[in-house]
This record gives sequence, C-alpha cells and structure tokens, in this order.
Amino acid sequence: MSGFDPQFFDILVKYEETSFWFVNRAALITALLARYFPHAAELLEIGCGTGSVLMAIRKAMPRVNLTGSELHPSGLIYARERLADGATLLQMDARDIIARSQFDVIGAFDVLEHIAEDEAVMRQMHVALKPSGGVIVSVPQHRWLWSPADDVAFHERRYPRGEMERKLEAAGFRILHSTSFNSLLLPLMIASRQMMILRERRGIKRDALSEFQMSGWLNRVLSSVLRIEVGLTKAGIHWPVGGSRVVVAQKA
Repeated sequence: MSGFDPQFFDILVKYEETSFWFVNRAALITALLARYFPHAAELLEIGCGTGSVLMAIRKAMPRVNLTGSELHPSGLIYARERLADGATLLQMDARDIIARSQFDVIGAFDVLEHIAEDEAVMRQMHVALKPSGGVIVSVPQHRWLWSPADDVAFHERRYPRGEMERKLEAAGFRILHSTSFNSLLLPLMIASRQMMILRERRGIKRDALSEFQMSGWLNRVLSSVLRIEVGLTKAGIHWPVGGSRVVVAQKA
C-alpha cells in the first residue's frame, strides 16, 4: 500500500497556489527554514508531490539547492513543470533514502501520516543529514479530529500532541521548535469534520478535498486569519492545539 492515491495530484495542483491552507502552510515552513537553517545549502523534500512547497522555498531562499523526491511519478510530472531546472527531482521511497550525510535540511510536509513505518523514515532522514543538519516536519494532529477525510486520504494516523517529538528524539534528533498550526480556524475545522461524519452516516459519498472547495471570498477571509496566525507564530507564539503539528529538529 502506497498510502496515497496519485489521482489526487490532478486535484491538488488546482488548489495549492491559492488555497488558504496550502499558501499559509508554505509561508510558515519557509519562515522556520530561514530562522533555524539560514545557511542551508542542500535541502531534500520527501514526498514533494507536485512541488508547491519547493516553489515557495525557491522563492524565499533562491540560493538553496533543492532536491525533491516522490514515490509516485505522476506527482513528479507536475513538479518538473513547475520547477523547470530549479530542482533535482527523483522517484524514491522515503523508507529507503538513497543518501548519506548529504543534506543540510530534510522536509516532510504532511507525508509521514501516510506511511505505516514513520519511525523508519525518521531514522533514514537522520542518516541522510549532515552532522549539523535538521528536519522540518508537518503532520495532522489530534486523534479526536479523525474523520472520513482521513480515511479517504489514506492516513495511517493523526498524531497526538508530543508523539512526533518523542519519535524524532528516539531517531536521534533534538527538538528546536514545536507548535500547532491551523489553530485559529480549529473550531471551523471541527465543524467541517463533524459535517463529514454526518454525511457519511447518511450514505453521502466522501470527498477528501471538499474542505478546499469554496468561494473566492471565503478563501480570502480564511487566508487572512491564517496569515495572522503565521505572523504570531513567527513572533514567538506556540499554539497548544490545532489541525496540524509542525516540528523543527536538529541531528543530535
């Protein structure tokens, strides 16, 4: 089981550059990258999908040499179109990273929840990093937020608070930063997930990406709220609860 339906790439590519969630998640990732690894020269993103986060990193830190890996070739087709010659792209299973002490930073953005052997991937990331290298990881948070959206997206898990940090430490990392993401919009997320559960009970077909299908004005409003959250996070606030967890860690 690959843990992901590659047909989703055809849909994701339509939302990633405008959706309130994708745009602001990328803004937070690039801000954390610039803060904790400002001198990074080599970066690997595992599970890069269509290359949307790599695009944001290239814009924010153009001197970084980017490598993107993806299990599914269909995602790499989009990434190649988006990045042209701006990144090295390769097909790779994250459980078997073909590098040793090569990268300054490795990113895994909403990837590990799709992989049953997430701890094995973390150990592989540790080996692939240079001695002072580090990781930036984002994952869906809170088991009590599980909904049909997680089933359709082939998630193996949602992470309780503290689980990602413990697993990274067990793999040989030291935690530098940990916070929730999508905290200000959590009440809306809870309501949306409850609606999905009710619809499923009524026999209505599930749609993993229905939360991104909205009018332009609503997307702009939600994006403004998340933009405020990202700004407060950059200012030093650590959010205790939220739809996602974002962790920065360094090779110990």
